Amino acid sequence: MKPIIRTSTLLLLSAMMTDALATCPSTGQVMGVATTLGNTTVTFKALTTPGQTVTVSGLTLTAPNPVGNLHSAVQIASAFASHLNGVQPGSPFGSTALSGWKSGTASNDKVTFVSVSPNKAALVVSSSATTTVPNITSVGAPVNNGVALSTLLVGNTVCVGSTGNWQAQEWHQGSSGLANNLIDFKHGAGSVNDPTAPVGSWAIDSTNNTVSYTYHGSTTPYVDTVYDNGNSTYTFCDASGNTTIASAIKPGQQGC
Repeated sequence: MKPIIRTSTLLLLSAMMTDALATCPSTGQVMGVATTLGNTTVTFKALTTPGQTVTVSGLTLTAPNPVGNLHSAVQIASAFASHLNGVQPGSPFGSTALSGWKSGTASNDKVTFVSVSPNKAALVVSSSATTTVPNITSVGAPVNNGVALSTLLVGNTVCVGSTGNWQAQEWHQGSSGLANNLIDFKHGAGSVNDPTAPVGSWAIDSTNNTVSYTYHGSTTPYVDTVYDNGNSTYTFCDASGNTTIASAIKPGQQGC
């Protein structure tokens, strides 16, 4: 976010006070919009014909000839259990491996697959025969580190400074994934000298887990990663390592 620059009646705000000497936190990143699945339980079906395949996130099992001990759904679930992301387990999976997921232990014909990173795309299952396609039976909560950026910012007011010395009181209007108005409370809507007014736009990038701010008079956005400091304050950190601190984030549009 950009540093605060004072004009005669307007604060060109960064939503945070910039401290170029500070360093970005190493933990506590607030992740982006939770639109994907964190863990998924799969119910397997029996294979009845040699050569039939079942694939879960890149890991493919091929029924041998004869089908033998890979016939039942329980046996197939057991084969898919306890595999790590990117590690080729060998027979009966050949050179395939799970991609972006790891599998837990089997419970009868069911195995839960867990995403290895936040905001992982939905688990993909398939089969060479429609009668053997596994069923996704339950989906767990999204895997996020801290509060999602959308929950933290959408519709809320970011406060910078302290009582009697607020440098920024910016309301994040709108919804995640769009360019929305950024409105500074200033001295309130009824103020003659410095009334509430839009100062730019803001948007969440859920792919890169960042929030960007584009202020009036500029076409270049300030892009920040947000960290939860664990004490109701948040650090906004840009790619250059400049950090700014939000002393509070309040629900709705209000003065700090």
